[in-house]
Amino acid sequence: MKNFSTMATRTSSGWGFPTNDLILQARQKLSRARIDQVALLAGLTKKEMAQILGVTERNLYNQHPGNLSVPLSERLLILEKLLEHGLAVFDGQQAPFQDWLRTPLAELATPEVGFPGPTATYTPKPIDQMGTKQGPVSLSAAASSRRQRVARAPKEPGRSFPTPLSLLDTITGCKLVDNVFIRIEAGVFS
Repeated sequence: MKNFSTMATRTSSGWGFPTNDLILQARQKLSRARIDQVALLAGLTKKEMAQILGVTERNLYNQHPGNLSVPLSERLLILEKLLEHGLAVFDGQQAPFQDWLRTPLAELATPEVGFPGPTATYTPKPIDQMGTKQGPVSLSAAASSRRQRVARAPKEPGRSFPTPLSLLDTITGCKLVDNVFIRIEAGVFS
């Protein structure tokens, strides 16, 4: 296992983790055993891993005794880096991280995942009206205010927000989840 005590820093790749060696590692084809190692990072089941990687559970675990294909290796590497980034954001605490992965998040309810875009147009404030003239904000008060806003947000009947885990089967979904990690690192409640 890797040391998660240091926080990941945003890279020029746009991801919250370095991507400079992903292509080389993927082309070397990872062993099937690496799937189990990655699953342990977030407490994922074999079924969840197969769904995320886009193959059947039987195919993944019975018919891949050796090395994975290059595309499958790349997806596994991206997932591994993403989960390591998430664990770093959660200070290496696996239980809260695993719970967070399975928690519906309003931040992930974007047009990319089938939710409608904003209905109101955004008008930025003039620069002299930006910021605050008061002291630092109480973090608990800000979190409470955010929870109230999310609770008041209109929901479609019978439809809940996506969980981070539900989006990891696509590269775009992985990027959306990584963006939430970057926001958390920046101090934006997510």
